[in-house]
Amino acid sequence: MQAQRFYSLKSILFLIGIVFLSTFSACRVQFNFTGGSADSSLETLSVEQFINEAEIVVPYLAQEVTQQLQDRFLNQSKLSLTTGAADVKLGGSITRYSMLPVAISGDDRAAQNRLTIAIKVKFDNNVTPNDSWEQSFTRFVDFDADEDFSSVERDKIEEVLEQITQDIFSKSIGKW
Repeated sequence: MQAQRFYSLKSILFLIGIVFLSTFSACRVQFNFTGGSADSSLETLSVEQFINEAEIVVPYLAQEVTQQLQDRFLNQSKLSLTTGAADVKLGGSITRYSMLPVAISGDDRAAQNRLTIAIKVKFDNNVTPNDSWEQSFTRFVDFDADEDFSSVERDKIEEVLEQITQDIFSKSIGKW
């Protein structure tokens, strides 16, 4: 009786092992640590110079947006940058740049300010036109009102653009 129990327990464990191995050997998980993998038919990317249409114009902002988008796509996808005709084309405009108080202290002074940037983006997929889109992206960063904005402005712009370019990249590779 003891030997029969041992053999049936051994058989059950053997069957569980077979089911486990066959289940997990059939599954393949693939990780991509670059943030996205483009459709294999897409090879080239063109990023047009963004236009600054905001009421407040920061002279270097349009170039910075363009450069950060190029860098993000080059570093986090297999697309190569080209000028002119490309499989994927990005372009757009900066529609908002504002710095407003968001928190008031007890003496009716601003305790925190908010830098907000909005960018309208047009994404053209020339290989699969149904995957093209146009959308506005808005992000902000709050900071202490006691900080001299002129001395932290470039850093705050970098923070906001980091968020926006990630949003644009994520939206672009969403179907890939």
